[in-house]
Amino acid sequence: MNAKQVLLMQLEACHDQNTWFVSLINSINGLTEQQATWKPNEGSNSISEIIHHLIYYNQRHLNQLKGIENEERTGESTFRNKDGLSWEETGVRINQLMAEWKKAVDEADEVSLTKWVEVIAHLTIHTTYHAGQILYIRKLQGSWGPEAGVKG
Repeated sequence: MNAKQVLLMQLEACHDQNTWFVSLINSINGLTEQQATWKPNEGSNSISEIIHHLIYYNQRHLNQLKGIENEERTGESTFRNKDGLSWEETGVRINQLMAEWKKAVDEADEVSLTKWVEVIAHLTIHTTYHAGQILYIRKLQGSWGPEAGVKG
């Protein structure tokens, strides 16, 4: 298995294919806007805020890969819904963005991909980390059923 195949497997697992863990898209499927904006306390981020954070970082690095300049945001501002998307639009956007990543990696030549292996590996870990947070929040609010999780 080469680096491209490994990265594509990682991207699929963190995007929409449950493996040893629940994928990002499966972690948000079926959520209402009220559930997505719920916080267990004021010191926590909501699921919606976490997804906006992932949109920011995944888009930022995809833009860099494509040679597109980025607006710079830091810290808590990365969790804000800067584009005013509804919850439904937010779900569509993160799904499209993750699909764009898979396409970019699939179409990349080995030389270009070699420069991005570390970034993409960290991006998948970052996405998966936040999918775990989302599941924890859903369990706290009672909106997660084990039938949607991994089997095995």
